[in-house]
Order: sequence, then C-alpha cells, then structure tokens
Amino acid sequence: MNINNLIKKFEEEKNCKVVYITLFGSKLFGTDNPNSDTDYKGIFIPSREDVLLKRDIEHFNFNSNNENTKNGKDDIDLQLFSIYKFISLLKKGETGAIDILFSMFREDTQVYNDKAFTSVIMENYKKFYSKNLHSFVGYCVGQSKVYNVRGERFNELHLFVKKFNALVKEQGNEKLATMFPLIDEMFYEYAYKYINYVIADTSRGYGEPKKGKYVEVLGKRFLGTVTVKYFADKITDMEEQFGNRARASAKGVDFKALSHAVRVINEVEELIDSDFITFPLKNRRYITSIKEGNEKLEDVMDYLDQKLNIVQEKLEHSSLPERSDEVFTNALILDLLSL
Repeated sequence: MNINNLIKKFEEEKNCKVVYITLFGSKLFGTDNPNSDTDYKGIFIPSREDVLLKRDIEHFNFNSNNENTKNGKDDIDLQLFSIYKFISLLKKGETGAIDILFSMFREDTQVYNDKAFTSVIMENYKKFYSKNLHSFVGYCVGQSKVYNVRGERFNELHLFVKKFNALVKEQGNEKLATMFPLIDEMFYEYAYKYINYVIADTSRGYGEPKKGKYVEVLGKRFLGTVTVKYFADKITDMEEQFGNRARASAKGVDFKALSHAVRVINEVEELIDSDFITFPLKNRRYITSIKEGNEKLEDVMDYLDQKLNIVQEKLEHSSLPERSDEVFTNALILDLLSL
C-alpha cells in the first residue's frame, strides 16, 4: 500500500491532521541493508471536537504484513502518535519519541513535513525532554544482563540482594525509607558502584518540583515510599532475570538486540554531551557490524559495560533540565488543537 494513500485514508476516517512522518528504524539510523523493511513513525493532531467529546485516539498502527511472519523488505510498518501522546512520551524520556524529535533535523528521511508544525518543534526542541533518560539506560542494562552474568554488576546485585533479604524478614509492609539506616550500613561495609542513593524529582504536573530519596539499583530507581516487600521482590526478580550464560548461548546471541543497546547508549551520551542526537548515527558502522554478527560477543559486552559506566556518571552530573517545560508544551498542545 502506498504510504500517501494510507495517510489520506487515516485522516479521513479518524478526522485527524497528519503533521509529520519520517522513515524510522534502521533507515533513519543509517544501519539498514537491502533486506531491511520500511518503518515509519509520525505525529497527528486530532480534531478539537473529538478531544472534547473524548472520542479521539492516542495512536494508530498499521502493518502491511498480515501473515504473522517477520517483516520483509517490501512491508510497511506505520505508527502515528497524537501530539499530546508524543509530548507525554518525550517527558518520560521514551527512546522512540526522542528519536522522532531529532529525526526532524534530517530532511532526507522525511515523508511528510508540515513546516508550520515542525519549525515550532525544532526551534524549541530543548524544552521537550529532561534528565529523565533512565528508560534508555534501563534498556541497555537489560541487554547487558542477558549476556554478561560474569560482570561486576551481577556480582554486586547478588551480594546486595542476599544481604538485604536477610534483613527484611519481618518488615515487608514498612516503607523502604525505614530501611535506609540498614542500607547505610551495607554501603559502609561494601563500596557498591552500581547501587546507591539518588536524590531526584518526584513531582508530577504543575507546582513546585519536589525531591525524593531513591535507592538506585543498576539504573532502576525505587523511591523511599515503596514498601520493603515491593523493593525486595523487585531486586530479587532482577537477580533472577539475569539468567545464565549457558541458557543465552543455547538460544543464540541476539546481536540485533545488542546493536540496539549500543545504539541507545551512544544516543544518550550524545544527548548529554551535545543536547542533540544526530541522524544518521555517528557510530552507525560499528552498530551495523554488531547487528550483522561481525563482532565478538565479549568485545561488544566490554564496550557496552564501559559505556554504561561512563553514561551513568555523565547523566548524574549532566546539565540537562530536571523537568521538561510543561508551561510551554501545554500551551503548544492547546494552540494546535484549536487550529
């Protein structure tokens, strides 16, 4: 199906206005090959009437492959987000939304571009995201877990889980904050590198930003207001989900997933360093080589581990804003819905 015909059909049926569509995935990143399928992502503005009557949609998905098989080079995969859903994902630091944002600076991959819309986004792009990039880092840590059980991250987690669970037998319903003195003692006994306290924003919506104390475990944060049982269950699950290298080897290494992890951690580092993400990716040749299975697993894991250490440190001390500019983004949404 022709992408332009698909857009026209969507606009007529959903009473929406498409304002931006870009090639996405490997063709945006610069990691594609002749057999790559074609992914598109974009943004639409629902009608004001539909929003007020609560009959609008947040997103739309279309895939030309109806046979429940892997997409081929001739397949089309289209995903569209409403403007408010798109901005909501940006505020959460979602990888895909941030990639769409910076795709607006690469003209040769754009399928449709309403200049009146994208010019406003591009002129104010720094107002849409914040220091909240832990979903990026968490994804990379997740991939590292699958194949790197030998790493010091796992050793630290194993030690921490064992010690913490031995302390919490009768305190399951208490708040995690009540355990901070005992956690302090654990930190005193062992110099954890990947488990620590973090003071970060806890507020949502309007009002003065509020800070809270979190325990950060391998990039995942737990506020002191969660229960001890919840925290203990989650960190125990994290340890179990590491799996083991033998099982990973039996299934085979998913080099495509690892290439995405390397891509994502490189994007985070560039965003921290430059307040920008460049497409096609600066490191696309190495990422492509990983995806095609041309790199040794041990070398990729070493690279990913090193980058995780560097990026987590940079993120902690970065000059990125603590919160996105909600006054600006809310005003923008209201302006766009009134068109």
